[in-house]
Amino acid sequence: MTMSMEDIKMLDKQDMLGKLKGFASQCKDGYSFTIPVLPFKSIEKVIFAGMGGSAISGDIIATIASKNSKIPSFVNRDYTLPLWAHNERTLVVAISYSGNTEETLSVLEEAKKRKNSIVCISSGGKIEKIAREENIPFLKIPSGYPPRCALGYLFFSCYKIMENIGLVPPLENKLFIKMEKWIERFLPESNNNLAKNIAEKLHNKVGIFYSSNKFIPVITRWKTQIAENSKAFAFINVFPEMNHNEIMSWRYPEWFIERCLPVFITSRKEHPRIELRFKITKDIIFKKQPEIISLVPEGEDIIEELFYFIILGDWVSFYLAIMNNENPTEIAEINLLKQKLGG
Repeated sequence: MTMSMEDIKMLDKQDMLGKLKGFASQCKDGYSFTIPVLPFKSIEKVIFAGMGGSAISGDIIATIASKNSKIPSFVNRDYTLPLWAHNERTLVVAISYSGNTEETLSVLEEAKKRKNSIVCISSGGKIEKIAREENIPFLKIPSGYPPRCALGYLFFSCYKIMENIGLVPPLENKLFIKMEKWIERFLPESNNNLAKNIAEKLHNKVGIFYSSNKFIPVITRWKTQIAENSKAFAFINVFPEMNHNEIMSWRYPEWFIERCLPVFITSRKEHPRIELRFKITKDIIFKKQPEIISLVPEGEDIIEELFYFIILGDWVSFYLAIMNNENPTEIAEINLLKQKLGG
C-alpha cells in the first residue's frame, strides 16, 4: 500500500518520527552520562529488574555479557526476586523509565530487605525518591519520552555502569556513526527503504519472527514494538528450540498459516548447526507458506548487529502503524489497565 508524508503527519500526532530520527544521538548522550559512584565490590551475579522497554536493556546487556564476562546476568520481569539473590554479592539494577513501574518498585523494596547491592536508573518518580532517601547509587535520565522511545538513554547509561564493573567491554564512537547511517536509510524519503518494504509485507499479516538465542532481545523488541506502535500481533521463537516443537505447528489452522509471514533473523556468525537448521526449516515452511523474509544484520560485532536490527524493527513498527491507520504513540489500553490497577 502507498503511504505519504501527509498520512504520517495526520496520524503521528506526538512525533514518533522525530524520536526515531534522533535515536543515534540519544544513544550517544546515554553513553556520555556521568555514572554514579558504585560502593560495592566482588559482585558475583547481576539482576536487571524492569518491564517493557526497560527490561530490553537488560536483555541486550545480558546477551553481550554472556560473551564477555564470567559474571552471570539475568533479567527479572516480575514482582519478586529469585531466592538465590540473597546478599550484597548480587547486584540488582532497578531500571524503570518512569520510575513508577510497580513490578520494579516491588523488587527494589525486596532487594533492600535482602541487603543486595543496588543501582537505580530512571527519569524520576518513586524510584528516584527512594534512591535519594536511602543513598542508593542513582542515574537520572531525561524525561518526556514514551518509555519504549527512551531505549537509547536506558540502555547506554546502564551499559556504562556495567562497563565500570567489568561486565561488558567499552564502546567505540563508530557504533553511533553507523547508527546514523542506518537511520538515514530508513527515513520516509529514502529510496529502496527496507523498513518500509518489510512493513508493507507485514500489513494485514501476522509476523512470526525466528532467530537464534543471541537475537532474543531483537525479536522481543520487534514483537513489543509491533504491539505498542502498530497495534498488531506478532509471535517469536528461537532456534534450536523451535525445531523441537513449533516446526509441527505449520499445518493448522490453514487459514492462520495463510495470514502468517515468517521472518528469519540470522547472523553471518551463527553456529554451523544453527545455520543448517535455519536452511532446512525454511525449506519445510516454504511448502506451507512460500512468502518468507530472511534478514541478515550489518555490523562487525554483536552490539552492532543487535542495534542494526533494533533500529530496523523500530522503523518497521512505525510504518506498519501508519499503514494500520494508527497513531504510533497512543497506548489507550495500557493506560486503561494502569488506571484500573490504581497506578
